Amino acid sequence: MKTLFLIFNFILLSTFLHSATINIPADYATIQAGIDASTNADTVLVQPGTYVENINYNGKLITLGSLYVTTQDTAYISSTIIDGNAGGRVVTFENGEDSTTVLCGFTITNGLADDGGGVYCCNGTNPKLESLRIIGNTANSYGGGIYCSNVCNPSLKNITISGNIADYGGGISCASSSPNLKNVEITGNNASYYGGAINCE
Repeated sequence: MKTLFLIFNFILLSTFLHSATINIPADYATIQAGIDASTNADTVLVQPGTYVENINYNGKLITLGSLYVTTQDTAYISSTIIDGNAGGRVVTFENGEDSTTVLCGFTITNGLADDGGGVYCCNGTNPKLESLRIIGNTANSYGGGIYCSNVCNPSLKNITISGNIADYGGGISCASSSPNLKNVEITGNNASYYGGAINCE
């Protein structure tokens, strides 16, 4: 029993010692470059500003956050912006990201995609989305703000989803998925057909 306890503590200590904080833009000019350079359990910490990018976690089990993560100052949520530039969805989770994967403290805006203009979750991913403003994104089909499909169960906490547009699910669209919502405000979104706020299939 003592041996198992020592092994467990060694694993925890190794994980802690090998995790790192990558600072954007000090270490890398773009958020995606920071994600690409990270390893599991790292934190990619982003300074205030507007980052015109379409990012993909690519299976990294990391925390991506603004300075809200370290300060709890909500002003950083509105001042740290990931802008999709109408060139694709803003944030993508599609490679097995689990509940140790975190997106926290950003404004996600100006995404444009067929599905999931703001945030796209598919293929069994379960990230934590916390303290976000998901505003002004567009999907040509499903999920202007957030799209979840194929057994995805993300956790959504302290999020505003507003001003997003889609054919189905202006705010959120779900297909064979069960997102968990806590303190989520969904307001002023629009759907051409069904689910101005939420569409579930």
